[in-house]
Amino acid sequence: MSSGFVNQENLFTSNFKQKNNLYKKIVQINQKLPEEITKPIKSKEFVLSLIGTLIFVIIFNFAAKLYLKENTTNRGYWLINKKWELLFKQKEPVDWLILGDSSCNQGVVPTIVNERLNTSSINLCTIGDMLSLDNSWMLEKYIQRVGVPKNILIVHVYDAWGRGINRPVFAQIPLNWGYWKQLEPKINFTKRETSQLFIERYIPLYSQNQSLSQLLKSPGDAFNRSQNLQLTENGFMIWEKPNPEYVEAQKKMHIDITRKYKFNLSSHNREALEHIAKLAEKHDFNVYLANSPIYEKLYENKDFKAYFGQLQDTLDGYAAKSDKVHYIREPITFPKEEMENADHLIYSAAKVYTNKLISQIESIQKADNSK
Repeated sequence: MSSGFVNQENLFTSNFKQKNNLYKKIVQINQKLPEEITKPIKSKEFVLSLIGTLIFVIIFNFAAKLYLKENTTNRGYWLINKKWELLFKQKEPVDWLILGDSSCNQGVVPTIVNERLNTSSINLCTIGDMLSLDNSWMLEKYIQRVGVPKNILIVHVYDAWGRGINRPVFAQIPLNWGYWKQLEPKINFTKRETSQLFIERYIPLYSQNQSLSQLLKSPGDAFNRSQNLQLTENGFMIWEKPNPEYVEAQKKMHIDITRKYKFNLSSHNREALEHIAKLAEKHDFNVYLANSPIYEKLYENKDFKAYFGQLQDTLDGYAAKSDKVHYIREPITFPKEEMENADHLIYSAAKVYTNKLISQIESIQKADNSK
């Protein structure tokens, strides 16, 4: 018993000495490691450091905003800015002011309008998410700054008429802050929605992070895409690349949507249409509402045609309320080989669309003159 106890005691003593020696070696190693020497943080230095960081972020954010204005990969944002800038450059009123969305932007050719009607025109069409609110605001600003046009042509894709507010795109309009409270119809944004508009408009490091990411990851590709965004002097975008596979894919999407829902004109679109009609009555000009181009196979679908018929009846009803408002009911269709998507045309087809549209307008004018 005693010998076992002694052996256990010796073993305990040996282990203790080994652990103690190991501890001493670790302490020696740690004493040799370099240490970061820091000064006590003073409140003044901390504030200066914080201010410096904030100034750097502000400068970088401002630089990003300036760069993205000309080099963004977001076609919609680019269009909104360029079309409003084009409006600001106008000195004299045109005979035909062309408003609407991106289907109109690359669908209605002003030079053909000028040749066919012996007139002057400008294409200020932006994107569908701007709704007809953008048409109303542009028209109001145009009258204020330039004068009264003789005619207005408004072209929208069928599904734009039912859309609601998409705040990020409204933040891109280059008007003074709070313009939505000054132009008709007004929009009452909540404080939270207004703060979101502020972020979307003034903090592109956050709101346009995807565009910035694309520019940083593939600057060459992003630059080439931005360079493809070009407008003629009268606001038309020439697009030469058809995408029949995408047109076909979009057909299925549009059929699914129109099969599930009934058409309902959104409140913002309704208010904008009513304001445009009031301006037409007040200033004595004509307004022509037209459908965008449509993929021919999509229009042949019975579910789509039923939904589209509801839109036609609605716009017919608004046109019937005023002698100044006219609706071109029948759509103009195209094969997918002449389209970028289900309602956007390449240039050769845009010329055909514009000529057919002018013929329909001439028929309306002729009927009006005969009354």
